[in-house]
Amino acid sequence: MISFIMTAKNTERYIGDAISALQKIDKAEWELIVIDDHSEDNTYKIAEGYAEKDRRVKVYINKYKGKVKGTNYGYSLSKGDIIKCIDSDDVLLPDFFDFLDELNNYDAHCHNAYITDKNFKKRYLYNVNPYILTKDYGFVLENLVSIPKWSWSFKREVADKVFPMPESLPFEDVWISLTIKRFAQNIHFIDKPVYYYRQHENQTFGGIVNFNKDVVIFRANRQLKLIDVLKEEKRIINGYSNDIFDKAKLFNTLMAKDRVSLWEIFKSDLCFLLKVKLALIKKFPLLAKNTAIFKWKLEYLSSKI
Repeated sequence: MISFIMTAKNTERYIGDAISALQKIDKAEWELIVIDDHSEDNTYKIAEGYAEKDRRVKVYINKYKGKVKGTNYGYSLSKGDIIKCIDSDDVLLPDFFDFLDELNNYDAHCHNAYITDKNFKKRYLYNVNPYILTKDYGFVLENLVSIPKWSWSFKREVADKVFPMPESLPFEDVWISLTIKRFAQNIHFIDKPVYYYRQHENQTFGGIVNFNKDVVIFRANRQLKLIDVLKEEKRIINGYSNDIFDKAKLFNTLMAKDRVSLWEIFKSDLCFLLKVKLALIKKFPLLAKNTAIFKWKLEYLSSKI
């Protein structure tokens, strides 16, 4: 059975799409665990309406507060052999279930996605960062390589290493990617977009290709908080020195500045590619956005050669 874990907060406009898309699937046994994080709108009521008509949908109010604790709580309630997190404003496509054999034969799996507007009009193709698959754990740890949590699915044996996540985590994606990379014996890449990642005005962090100045600073500060947590976690750091994070800490310290000059960026100890990435994001955000989209296209095309 597959356990889908969905934390939800104030997504009354979207959560119905997320749940009803799953309800159309009869290729596999599944359960959906919705954890409402104290919504101030009708999110819980809407989800509960689905649960009343479908025993596979189970809705709870978060015993705690926040997505990290809510996801931990959802996992504690799950019964499936395979775990997958889904955002309450997104949609998992039926094509995901075409890979049931791979889900059973690999410890973990990741997939591409369509980035859409709020009405599911396709805007971009998001491709999994290939380094998460091709590089060793040390490289992934040093560079904090991660992909969104909704891209992953993984067996319970791996999930028992992922969960419970530290309650002090500022967000989940990097933690999930690192623990899967470290503990999964094999990872299968589903080279197909099987998910709609919806961009809309209510998103807390502004969307995956948003390089607005305030959003960039907010994300960088979250990364710095994340590094502080990772340094104390044996599941992540055991066998490695804390100085493995020095590059990521310097990069995000510069990224978190309200103002940073090109001179300050290019005289730093970062490698040239990171200097260019930092300069693009801080000084030329529109170009950074287009570069990211172009990079995904190149990665997709190269994977077909």
